[in-house]
Amino acid sequence: MPALFDWPYIPRELEAPLSAPGPAGRAEVIIGPRQVGKSTMLQKLVEGRRHIILTGEDEDDLAILSDPKSYLKLTEEYPYLIIDEAQFIPGIGRVIKRIVDNNRSGSRIFVTGSSSLDLAGGLKESAAGRFNSYELWPFSLRELARRTSWIEVKRSMNERLIYGSMPAVVNDPRHAEEYLLDISDAVLYKDIFKLAEMRRPTELTKLVKYLAYNIGSEVKYGTMASELGIQNKTIERYIDLLEACCILRVVPSLSRNPQSEIKLGKKIYFYDNGIRNALIRNFSPLPARTDSGALWENLFFTERLKLHAVRRDGTEIFFWRTRAQHEVDFLEVQNGKVAAFECKSSPKTKTTSIRAFERAYPDTPVTIATPGNVDELFD
Repeated sequence: MPALFDWPYIPRELEAPLSAPGPAGRAEVIIGPRQVGKSTMLQKLVEGRRHIILTGEDEDDLAILSDPKSYLKLTEEYPYLIIDEAQFIPGIGRVIKRIVDNNRSGSRIFVTGSSSLDLAGGLKESAAGRFNSYELWPFSLRELARRTSWIEVKRSMNERLIYGSMPAVVNDPRHAEEYLLDISDAVLYKDIFKLAEMRRPTELTKLVKYLAYNIGSEVKYGTMASELGIQNKTIERYIDLLEACCILRVVPSLSRNPQSEIKLGKKIYFYDNGIRNALIRNFSPLPARTDSGALWENLFFTERLKLHAVRRDGTEIFFWRTRAQHEVDFLEVQNGKVAAFECKSSPKTKTTSIRAFERAYPDTPVTIATPGNVDELFD
């Protein structure tokens, strides 16, 4: 096991709900991209307490987790049990079900996975009702502001837009480019290659780079299939895998008026700006870029996802576009209520698109989101 912390620890918002005693008969499942700090957060959580950590990437640990006589004794011996990289454990759903059902000592059980591909599927099939699910993302601006201040966060917005918020980047900015290039080359697709039958990895990498160049733009699978020479169904499968493995997110369009609003459109965003920029090999400063607006849009979207992930409030995020080409970047829908956001690099007067949206949805004003008001948007 590596050293607990290589840098001063930055507290995560997810610690509060994970530290609180949960309902009996449940495990705590944390899903998130690789290297966002899932293991570090849990090691901090159990620091100074009797615990055991098993990982799906260790052969000896896999042997324990494949033998009920071995793993059912764990909760008798350890008040805290952590199963890391659980997506690589065969039959993980059945394992968790048995451990939870035989947990008579009330031990806390934590399960992490960098992919929901097998992990969530196996759990839903075999361990329904026996786990609480959480998401951990790269550092949020809220977490960084609590460590320093919102003033400091605003000062470093250019760095977040270019290099993102992965823990290694925030803690060691001098080596940010080197780290991001390494993870994009060696780690990013690890789960997909290991868990799925990937006969043509070059197709996947070609698709990912195409999507990276088109963040914030409406994409159509048929058009991509034609331009990339990849079958439409293959593109759909790859995008599903990339989303399941916490590499990107698909944003659908919201349509409540089929006569005027598109309903099949999709936009693609990456879970971290730095990873996206590494994929296209471009860490140029903002003044030299043509995609600064798309970078702010990507960052805003992921920050809203982080916010709702901590709240676990079930909010869904869409974009809005009409056949007349009016568009609003993001609509958040929670319990039938809609909140609208338009991303701008600086405050501006209302555009024709915003006026068109407010005519169609008079009870939903549009919030202008800029890097200068991140404290109002996320605090």
